[in-house]
Amino acid sequence: MHFFDELSMEPLVVAQIGAASIQDILFATAAGLWANGVLLQRNHVVMPGWVLRWQRIAFGLLAVTAIGYLWLQAAVMGRVSAAEAGPLIAPVLAESHFGIAWMLGFAGTILAVLGSVLGKRFGVVVALGAVVYAAGKAAASHAADSGDFTLREAVHVVHLCATAMWAGSVMIAAVVLGRSALRQNSAWQYCVEFCTRLSHFATASLALVLLTGVYNAAEDTAQVTAPLVSIPYGHVLGIKLVLVTAAVIAAGWNRTVYLPSMRSHQPDDEHVPYAAIRGFSSLLAVEAVLLLVVLIVASILGHMSPSTAG
Repeated sequence: MHFFDELSMEPLVVAQIGAASIQDILFATAAGLWANGVLLQRNHVVMPGWVLRWQRIAFGLLAVTAIGYLWLQAAVMGRVSAAEAGPLIAPVLAESHFGIAWMLGFAGTILAVLGSVLGKRFGVVVALGAVVYAAGKAAASHAADSGDFTLREAVHVVHLCATAMWAGSVMIAAVVLGRSALRQNSAWQYCVEFCTRLSHFATASLALVLLTGVYNAAEDTAQVTAPLVSIPYGHVLGIKLVLVTAAVIAAGWNRTVYLPSMRSHQPDDEHVPYAAIRGFSSLLAVEAVLLLVVLIVASILGHMSPSTAG
C-alpha cells in the first residue's frame, strides 16, 4: 500500500502532518525575521518595525500551533478522536518521552516570544529560545530513537536550526527586497551590501544543512535493507532532494551571476544595476517558494518510517 493511501485512512496523522508543516514554516519565518533583522542592523539600516512585530507574532503562533500538535498527539497515542483527547493531555505530558520533549520545545517558544517582546537588544534571548525549541523537536523525532543527549540528536538540532535559517532568511529577504527602501536609487549600494551579507549567511546555513542532512539520512536509513527507490520513504526523500537541488541552483546563480554584477558598480556610478537587482530579487523569490515546499515535504518525511514497506 502506498504511503499516501495509508494517510487517507488516518485523518489524525494527516492533521499532524499539517500542524507540523505549519510549525516548520512558522519556525523558519521567525528565524528568518531574526536573521534579516541582524543583517539589516549590520548593514547600518534601521530595522523596519514590522520585522520585530512579525517575529513576535510568528513565535507566538508557533506556541499556539505546538499546543494543537500536542492535542493531536494525545489523540493518536490514546487511539481516540481529537474531540476525546483532552483528558489524555496531562498523562501524555507527565508520563511520555514525547511529553517531556514537547514541554522543552514549548518553553523555547515562550522564551523566544519574551525576547521578541523585550525588543531588538534581546536578540540573543530569541536565538536561545529558537535553539531550545529545536532541541525539543529533535527529542521528539527519530533522532532520539537511540536515546537523548546523543550525537545524532545534537546533529539534528543543528540541522533544524540551519534549515530554518536558510529557508527563513531567503523567504523574508524576498519580502524585504520587494518592499524596502533598499531598492530606491539613493540607497542601491545598501541593497548590494545587504544582498552580499544575505548570500554569505545563506551559504553558511546551506553548508550546515547539507552536512547534517547527509548524516541524518545515513542514520535514518542505516537499517533499511530494501532499495530506497522501492519504498515510500525513499520516494518522498527523492522529492525533497530534487527541490533542495533546485533551490541550490537558484542560490548559486544569484551568487555567481547577479551578485557579482551588482557589486561591480561603485556607489557613485551613474548606471545603477537595476537589471541585476531585479534578477536577484526574482530568483530569490523562486528560491523562497522552493524552500517553502521543502519544509512541507520535510514534515511529511518526519512522520514516515524508513522501514515502511512499499
